[in-house]
Amino acid sequence: MADTLNFFQQGLWMAVMMSAPPLVIATLCGVVVSLIQAVTQIQDQTLPYVVKLAAVAVTLATMGRWIGVELLRLADMAMTMVPDIGR
Repeated sequence: MADTLNFFQQGLWMAVMMSAPPLVIATLCGVVVSLIQAVTQIQDQTLPYVVKLAAVAVTLATMGRWIGVELLRLADMAMTMVPDIGR
């Protein structure tokens, strides 16, 4: 029972850690673009979305290997726990 709870705790923590970098980058890009728009008085509504989309895509592309390795590690841990669950 403790192993299962520990596994779910690790899974939730991993979800937070994997989603944090794109969220932080999107937030920072949104703030910077909004400041630039406010200073230059540009009223284009699609500009922040394009910049955020590009920044998140670059972030996910650079962090993709780490995310994949961590997901495979978690999946491997889940598969090794399967025989213990039936006991």
